[in-house]
Amino acid sequence: MRGLFLAAAIFAASCHAAPADASGTITILEGDALIYRGLGRLHAAEGVRLVAGDIVETAPATFMQLELPDQTVAQFGSGTRVMLGAAARGKSERWLYLLEGWAKLSAMKREAAAGPGIELRSPMLDIPASSAVVVLRVLPAEVNLFAERGEVRVSERQASGAPVVMVLKGGDFYRRKAGTRGAVNPGSMQGFVDEMPRFFRDSLPLRAERFRDQVVKPKEAPEFAYADVERWLKSEPAVRRPLMQRWRAKAREPAFRSALIANLSSHPEWDPILFPEKYLPKETAARSPAAAASAAR
Repeated sequence: MRGLFLAAAIFAASCHAAPADASGTITILEGDALIYRGLGRLHAAEGVRLVAGDIVETAPATFMQLELPDQTVAQFGSGTRVMLGAAARGKSERWLYLLEGWAKLSAMKREAAAGPGIELRSPMLDIPASSAVVVLRVLPAEVNLFAERGEVRVSERQASGAPVVMVLKGGDFYRRKAGTRGAVNPGSMQGFVDEMPRFFRDSLPLRAERFRDQVVKPKEAPEFAYADVERWLKSEPAVRRPLMQRWRAKAREPAFRSALIANLSSHPEWDPILFPEKYLPKETAARSPAAAASAAR
């Protein structure tokens, strides 16, 4: 079911964000960041509204603050890859998927009628919506989490079976390496604090109101190559399969196509797009090899 929610969110993303569809507004940007939307890329800027399905990637030495409609604040450090998502139309579930890098989520206390808030998801664990303040760092084979304020429920993903839930209290530092169970480990917290983005230590003002009546259009950025999105294409199936549908036209680009074929074992769902003739009914393929060749182009 979780995979279906991810798929629905990504399919719903459009190439242009209308204010009514906005999942958040970039209110502070120190440095450079790119937004992947549809088949293109955009330069992030203060005042730009993001929509469900957008992927944001921050450059080195960059800090970004994103304010959501309910005043929840998400902050991102340098070298961060994150996707914004939401459930199918008519549902209130919203989430951030942190593939790599630094994120700080400061949730607002809300009435039940305001909806469930925003979830924080990552390759090794998920954090349900709450009113806590959480700092998370995701590395390729490790995840670190600091519960700055409030109770945090950590749902550890397992290779098989149901997730394992741990409950952290304010002040706890949690660490998990790939293939192991996570644990509260205050002994290794100093290195985490030393490397944490300095802006995460500050209480920054909310600035969404100043952009409320502005429509800031992001500037187009150069087209992306396979290497730019390789981490996403090799992510978990629930994330990468909808991206395949979004980016399937890239398979017509020779360099992108060659890279897809070379890495096909990491994303086998691309096989029908790359080699459609293999999936034609046998009778059709035998009668019309030219049609199969045409479909592959």
